[in-house]
Amino acid sequence: MEVSTNITAPVFAAYLECPTEAYLLGRGEKPTDSFFSDMRRNLSVAFKANVRNVLSVDFLELACGRNVSMTTIFVDSATVFYSGDELAPARSSLRTEIVGPSSDYIPVLYSAWDKLEQSDNLLVSFGALAIAQVTGTGIPPIGRILWGDAKHVKTIKIADYLPKAWDVIRAIASESNDKEPPSLVLNKHCPVCDFQSRCRNIAISRENLSLLGGMTVKERAKCAEKGITTITQLSYGYRPRRRKRIKSITPRATLSLRHDHKLKALAIKKAQTHVVGSPALFIEGTPVFMDVEGVPNRDFYYLIGLRYKTQGKCVERSFWADRQEDECGIWQQCLHTLREIDNPTLVHYGAYESRFLKLMRERWKPSDDDAAFVDHVVDGSLNLLASIYGKIYFPTYSNGLKEIAHWLGFKWTWPKASGGGAVLLRRCWELTSEDALRRQLIAYNIEDCRAAELVADAIRLICGNGEQNGATKLEAVNVGSLDVPFQRTFGKFPSALPEFEKINAAAYWDYQRSKVYVRTDKTIHRSVIKSKMPAKKVVVEKEVMVDDRPRCCPRCGGSKVWIAVRASHVIFDLKFTHRGIKRWTVRYHYNNYKCGDCHAQVTPHATDSKYGPNLRAYVTSLPSG
Repeated sequence: MEVSTNITAPVFAAYLECPTEAYLLGRGEKPTDSFFSDMRRNLSVAFKANVRNVLSVDFLELACGRNVSMTTIFVDSATVFYSGDELAPARSSLRTEIVGPSSDYIPVLYSAWDKLEQSDNLLVSFGALAIAQVTGTGIPPIGRILWGDAKHVKTIKIADYLPKAWDVIRAIASESNDKEPPSLVLNKHCPVCDFQSRCRNIAISRENLSLLGGMTVKERAKCAEKGITTITQLSYGYRPRRRKRIKSITPRATLSLRHDHKLKALAIKKAQTHVVGSPALFIEGTPVFMDVEGVPNRDFYYLIGLRYKTQGKCVERSFWADRQEDECGIWQQCLHTLREIDNPTLVHYGAYESRFLKLMRERWKPSDDDAAFVDHVVDGSLNLLASIYGKIYFPTYSNGLKEIAHWLGFKWTWPKASGGGAVLLRRCWELTSEDALRRQLIAYNIEDCRAAELVADAIRLICGNGEQNGATKLEAVNVGSLDVPFQRTFGKFPSALPEFEKINAAAYWDYQRSKVYVRTDKTIHRSVIKSKMPAKKVVVEKEVMVDDRPRCCPRCGGSKVWIAVRASHVIFDLKFTHRGIKRWTVRYHYNNYKCGDCHAQVTPHATDSKYGPNLRAYVTSLPSG
């Protein structure tokens, strides 16, 4: 395989996260803001310096074992590149840590995180391939990863990851020759990517379905099969639920709410908030808006932010933990602050804080005197997202706090505000102890509390619990007003083309079911085709009536046995005659019986009885339950 351009380690690592980012980096495109790449670079430099300062003399023994030669050359896998040219690039292109002259090379990767991913193993294998190309020797058999605060070392067997690494290299080389980038799909990596604004603007201009954060890849694939590729097209598929007749006075069980992507697309297209049913938001006591920041890989929470009002003034408190041992301290400080508030009710956005509260109660057991208060705080907490999900559809691409608060007019001081960015800032602070990073994280946390308060006020206005002055964009459209007035009509259908009006008017014709399959269920299509197929007629030479009513139930001995099901079975056999062999078809008519005492099923089954090879002695089976 020949690669026209050099594949660098950053391009290889980017492809594992997003092919579009790898394509742009390989083409040499520069993002408008390199915040995240600069942050990762600073993080890597700080971690390497920390590792060398701590290990110093024992570096070789820890990284490569005590039997390693002192002349081993360590190659940083994050700085190499691979070329498809037959001639190897200059040796100086590889940044190495040379301990002495040797022909032994070991790819090493420094990871500042406390959890390794599959991409780390593949990046070490990529470094081994680059070493083999530059040196002209064989591929190193092993590689090393130095990771985490505890300076863990992991040994990688290169042969285990070479096939996957080769596949990635081939894919990068193939896409680098294309004039157009890969198909644009927004993913979870976008919030911490420097090209996020570029890709998002393109996605918005194309109305890409990947903008809808709650829509999975499988759901987008189903829409693509129907020819739906934009948000506007998806919005035309929304139909209000038809009112059904109530056959029973007994109230039916409440169905669990589901997020409707079509209704979300309709809200975006009309730029109006849509409401399903009658949502309500009631906060008893004093609302205390809460936001928590943590390190997911370590199950460690380091920052708690609170915002509440007392005597008409807003109070904001932040509790910061330098180390994991300080987590209990900030939790106790938070509880102490809540005790000073009259009937506090914690209000947060999302399930992250809900898990945090339950975990703190289990991890740091309260005393008997504080147990009741802690239970009141934890169990009485309110998740704003639960009041929105499936009930209120804002004209935003997702139900995230950032999206809804931005739509309501809130601005974050930090333009790259996101949960993934906060994790990067925290890790950089741990390695550099820069106070500016700490202040930025605290400000971001408090602004999340302010945004949650703004969203709560908006929900109150939509639910009718707040005061609304004049016409605002929070005037919501109740989906009940879009209900179909009659059972067998779609109602008003604002189609994009006049020809679609005729199709909508004829939606209930038999012709629609048997001939037209535009957006028709595949099951109906198969059933129509099956109904058109001629039924196979079987010529039966002989009919046999089997009457093997048992005298008693084989299980309990009861005499009350009656016919439960009348059945028949066709047997195809061969009959030998003087002239040759012919097919012989026999249809057996038999009955399945049921015991009136124990309700056991009594059925003649396949055997070698006098009626043929497929009927035999009775078999009993108990009904379910």
